[in-house]
Amino acid sequence: MIVKDEEELLPRCLDSLKGLADEIVIVDTGSIDRTKEIAERYTDLIFNYTWIDDFAAARNESLRHATGKWILVMDADEYLSAEDYSKWNEFLDNEQPLHHLAYTLPIINFTGDKDYQDEITTSPVTRLFPNYKGIHFERPIHEQLTRGSEGELFHKKLDLNIYHTGYQNQRVSEKNKHERNMLIFNQMKSQSKMSDYDWFTLGNQYRYAKDEQQALECYEKALKGASSKVVWYPHCLVGLITLYYKQNQLHDSWQWTESKLSNYKEYSEYYAIKGVHYETLGFFEEAIACYTTAIEIAETRASKNQEIWLVDPMYSFDMPVQQLIEIYFRLNNNQQAIYWLSKMLNKNNKNPRFLIKLVEWLSFNDTPESVHQLLNQIYDQKNDTEMLLVYKVALALGKKELIKAYAPFVRDEKQYTNSDQVRLAVIQQNKEKWESYTSLSFQKDEDSQLYRWVQTLLGALIWEDCQPLEKIAGLLENGQFSGLNDFMIQFISKDGIPEDRLVLENYSEELFLISKQLFILEEYELFDRFVKIFETSSLVNQLANYFYSVNLLDLAMNYYSILLSRQELDFNSLENLGFYHAVQNFEEEAVEFMNAAIQKEPGARHLYRFLIQYSKLENKTYYIERFKEEFPQFISISFVEQFLDEQIKM
Repeated sequence: MIVKDEEELLPRCLDSLKGLADEIVIVDTGSIDRTKEIAERYTDLIFNYTWIDDFAAARNESLRHATGKWILVMDADEYLSAEDYSKWNEFLDNEQPLHHLAYTLPIINFTGDKDYQDEITTSPVTRLFPNYKGIHFERPIHEQLTRGSEGELFHKKLDLNIYHTGYQNQRVSEKNKHERNMLIFNQMKSQSKMSDYDWFTLGNQYRYAKDEQQALECYEKALKGASSKVVWYPHCLVGLITLYYKQNQLHDSWQWTESKLSNYKEYSEYYAIKGVHYETLGFFEEAIACYTTAIEIAETRASKNQEIWLVDPMYSFDMPVQQLIEIYFRLNNNQQAIYWLSKMLNKNNKNPRFLIKLVEWLSFNDTPESVHQLLNQIYDQKNDTEMLLVYKVALALGKKELIKAYAPFVRDEKQYTNSDQVRLAVIQQNKEKWESYTSLSFQKDEDSQLYRWVQTLLGALIWEDCQPLEKIAGLLENGQFSGLNDFMIQFISKDGIPEDRLVLENYSEELFLISKQLFILEEYELFDRFVKIFETSSLVNQLANYFYSVNLLDLAMNYYSILLSRQELDFNSLENLGFYHAVQNFEEEAVEFMNAAIQKEPGARHLYRFLIQYSKLENKTYYIERFKEEFPQFISISFVEQFLDEQIKM
């Protein structure tokens, strides 16, 4: 390892290595914190080195002190999983060291703000190789292994993960990595020392810094001269495609997909990325076919013990399944959506977002016993962590039967926040408990202020008690909800509310959240009264779309009818009605709603395919011309061009 000022993360890294490594060599490049003091707890092989803006030089200094049979190179913001030790030891015990062979491992990168809300990506890095074979580093940044004049060094992929959190947003700001790395890159560019690989790594640097245009240019330079056989090539290719897509340059992203990524059809990435293009432009059947193919390919490769993904594991299951769920819900094919939600949770039952969606939908469409039975198939009743998650979701959704079923598994009162206690009291209709915990919930920042305020408000509405709202009025941060809090006090005390609906529109999201919670808690009479008093166009649209999303179609259609009579349907409502009528084979009505939707949002690119295909012959030309006018950059995309030609000939 080479390190500098790594006191925060070094213990985690070295703790993860001490059960595997026979020897730990650390080269310090000028730490002024407790890095060396911490390192001394794990090894006495600590060496000082003067930093010269050259990572390869520092790495080679660390190699000079290594005496083991195998060398693994790590950074302080990386770590291994103890669960993988047996795989590491099995490999190291059985593999024969060869002078021309090094090993490429997947680095699992966590790039979000918090450990539990990360965006996860992978990248291949060659980090494991035999000692005493002349293998060393070159290039001053994103250093690469080489044999120098001894001949070519070959790379073999291994399924042994290294986990990396160095580019989490907080860490980037703390260590100023971007500025440090850019200084080295600029020196290399000024000396004309940039290789294809360097352009790729510079593209990554710009991408982490959110400078996507610079990243695109670097990726293109890298791919222009690189061989498709180098290990980083597909990573650069997918990076380029995803950036083009993100910038709405679908012609370019599709062209690269079909001309280059198509060479990797044996992997899921090609089909998953094709599916995104189809879905974006409203070709839903084609998208579904691509996503299911991506999943099938991954499953087949896994059954044969082959490497499952080319670039990123998300393309093999998580991403295509998420997209299938969204498409099927959009098309009102709820059974398929629920099927894929269940598949997602069977693979990863720790994701609360998918669990909430599944339980919420099923609780309105199935019996509590059936929901309970399904959850018991997915979650282990002997696992306290899993049971706590299910209980918290039941609590969030106000499902009394599920709360009762899973409450015995929550054995420690500390697992409840005060806001949870307030909510539980409201669900259980326990006013005394609600009163006692309401003030406590505002004394600790255990949950968001909105969550705490809503739980307090729900009890105040149910028991017509303004006092808790009056007590917390001064505690609301920067008056965030103070105006709405005042309206709620007026509503409960029957003093009336502002007649100006524009004032209420400013609180449309909060009013929807309150209305939704009253409905979930089965306070139907109070729900109706609340909606009648606080009714705005935005609130009614949100309620209609919520009821539509959980398959309460009668309720949804009642609200849609009210909005239609007032000509107040928003874009989401019009889109939902369009797809609903399409599923019912009322194509003329579907076209009418979707046409109204694009009048509100002409940039809704996914609706034009349907409008063109299902409109009457005399209107096809109009929609085709409108599509070309709105999206001239999409016309030459091969599948779009073919579709338009077919429609014109009809």
